[in-house]
Amino acid sequence: MTALVLEYFFCLVYVVTFTIAFKILSKHKLKWFKTICLILVSSFINFLLTGSNSLVFNEFILQNTGIWILDFIFISCLVKEIETKNLFYSSIFEVLYILSINCFIHLINLFTDFNRDIAMSPSLQRILMVLTVNALTLCLLIVMKRVKIIPSNKILEKQSKLFTVLNYLVLYALLIIFSIEVVEVYNLVTLLVFGLSIIWALFIKILSLYIETTIKNEELIMAEMSNQYIGKYIDFYRQESENLRKIRHDLKNHQMILKTINQVGAYNQYIDEIFSGVNDLIISGNIFVDACLYVKHQEFPQINFNYDLAIKDLKFNEKDLTSILFNLIDNACKEALKNDCQVGVTVKFKNNILIIQVTNTIRYKPNFISSQGSNHGYGLKIVRSIVNKYDGLIFVDYQGDKIIFNIKINV
Repeated sequence: MTALVLEYFFCLVYVVTFTIAFKILSKHKLKWFKTICLILVSSFINFLLTGSNSLVFNEFILQNTGIWILDFIFISCLVKEIETKNLFYSSIFEVLYILSINCFIHLINLFTDFNRDIAMSPSLQRILMVLTVNALTLCLLIVMKRVKIIPSNKILEKQSKLFTVLNYLVLYALLIIFSIEVVEVYNLVTLLVFGLSIIWALFIKILSLYIETTIKNEELIMAEMSNQYIGKYIDFYRQESENLRKIRHDLKNHQMILKTINQVGAYNQYIDEIFSGVNDLIISGNIFVDACLYVKHQEFPQINFNYDLAIKDLKFNEKDLTSILFNLIDNACKEALKNDCQVGVTVKFKNNILIIQVTNTIRYKPNFISSQGSNHGYGLKIVRSIVNKYDGLIFVDYQGDKIIFNIKINV
């Protein structure tokens, strides 16, 4: 009975350590009552999976595979999300946990004749070993995070699958090494473990740096495109402002001339001549949105725009707002030119929620991949990056022959 209680205690310590590690890695806010309940349940299932702690190779591999699957399910239940990042978080902890076991056994073996059969017994030595291994795992995790070997969430969002596959390859390699010479651990095995650990850490670091550089290059391209749109907006707006200033300057002269005209026909003709070069601005209550829509109206005169605007009290980053509109409308207009030249733009702000919808007609569902220039496709990346920055939502609807880009941001 004592042995069973101790075995459950060991499983409980493992799951608690795993939970702490996940909290350090992901920075998720966990609900304590739910977390404690899941820890108790997961510890019990872990206890059932470990069984007699057999060191027979096949059983050893199956037991650990079952525990890794359980760890992934445990994290997914904690955060109510099933995603590849959860696999990465669990797998990197498991790599460090097995490394810690190997480190403990190999270091002890350097000074004493350590027999791993003792580690499988309910002895004081095993209790100390379990506590030491879990503490060492957390220490290694913290050190790797501090020296930035563990990739950031930004990098994981880009390539979490690749890191996860690497971790599991290392995990199974470590299990195979751990199974060599079950009773005694020799220095050759020690070198294999530490050598593999160093190669694994270096590979993760190099891969992280490569992906980080790729992300930065993409961000530079997107920033350049965004600045081009802003520059275009400024140029058009300056031109329109200059036109308005000229009109205001000449207004008195026009007023005097109008007073001298008595014929109705001549009067109307003169008014038409005055305003022939002045285009109506869309009035939404937001000067930046109005200017953005006006720019696109000038850039695509063939397009028939339909507006639904209600954003009078909106306070939002002007650059981000115009970047979203510029890119979505630009894509819609280019597609609409191939069809019926109709584009719908909806921008609404109510109860601190910003809704943006851009609609155009399509012949078939696009895959958003094209070879039309190296910058093609970055428009949607810019939009997604801005929406993600505000934890907003972006999704696409298809209604018959129409495609609708929907954005929802809590301002």
